Amino acid sequence: MKSSLLAAALLLTNLHAADIELTETLQLPECHSIGWVRANTQVKGQKNWDGVLDEAKWGTPSPQQAVERSWDWKLTDEQWQQAVKEKGEGKEEDVKFDLWIPDGIAVAKGIVVMSGHGSGETLYKHPELRKIAREQHFALFKFVGNPMQRGFWPRSLLHERLKTFGQRAAHSELENAPLFLYGHSNGTGFSAIFPADSTRVWGWVSMRPGTTYQVYQPGAAQIPGLVIFGEVDDFFGRPSKAENMGVVEAMRKKHNALWNYAVEPKTGHGPGEKTWPLVFSFLRHTFAARVPTDADALKGPVKLNALTLESGSLGKNWDVTQGGYQTLPTAPFAAFDGDKSTASWLINPAYAADWQVFQRDGQITKP
Repeated sequence: MKSSLLAAALLLTNLHAADIELTETLQLPECHSIGWVRANTQVKGQKNWDGVLDEAKWGTPSPQQAVERSWDWKLTDEQWQQAVKEKGEGKEEDVKFDLWIPDGIAVAKGIVVMSGHGSGETLYKHPELRKIAREQHFALFKFVGNPMQRGFWPRSLLHERLKTFGQRAAHSELENAPLFLYGHSNGTGFSAIFPADSTRVWGWVSMRPGTTYQVYQPGAAQIPGLVIFGEVDDFFGRPSKAENMGVVEAMRKKHNALWNYAVEPKTGHGPGEKTWPLVFSFLRHTFAARVPTDADALKGPVKLNALTLESGSLGKNWDVTQGGYQTLPTAPFAAFDGDKSTASWLINPAYAADWQVFQRDGQITKP
């Protein structure tokens, strides 16, 4: 990897004197970006699509599109390196990384990693997320810049940065700590694709995916995932709402994915303050279920708890023909009387209750 260090600074936040905030900017070549990888490598089983697919016009999906745009990649680092050798690295661009660790956290138990693309910048600084981080002993990590923010290759880029930041912050556990991932719009190219070949991820969120086909990742089926659509988001309507929801439903049916999706009524491409409580609920509940209470990343990689399909609850999926706010039945897996193969998988009854309220009211309100 050809890169050059431009700047690094250790800053203390004004909120707590001992909060750690570390910033670094690197120049990384274009060849690391997901777009470059898709354009310049021969991904097995994925032929050229036979239609038009871009941000302006998607067209009517063909059967080939539905399969080949799945982004279920089979690409080794060696194949990527060979493509770079043949095609060249491309131009270099800035990628900015930010780390925040709350005051008083001796050992971070987990890291919330965000693509800064779209709403990732807002989430990184959100006071409720920082409150949760203090309570749960999380570190927050964000990156933004074209070579990485929409997804990147190889995956080791993230591992290397976390190790380096851990050394600079005197938190060596960051090299091994479990991860929770967030990506908005095309940032889904990070949050949905990365877990497919990682044992560190305890859960992930795709917020308003720009291309829902990126979400089709069989390798990530057993990692709890949440996809949130905005009902009036133009991307949700291309090629159709049913088609986009169908990507998640296909993962549920074909791969028993431990995933759920929500449709936020009357909202567009950007999440708002009513959106975040569902994300935070999912963050809390997946962490409690997946990360052992005695986990210590200082001792090495953390073995995450495996979950079973039968251990969760199910929720009836949003009805696209009805639209708007909907009361969607939920029940423990065994008691659910709907289509168990495609229903949203909800990690426990408490999260199921939050999910149900969100779909009914468009926000989670608690006494």
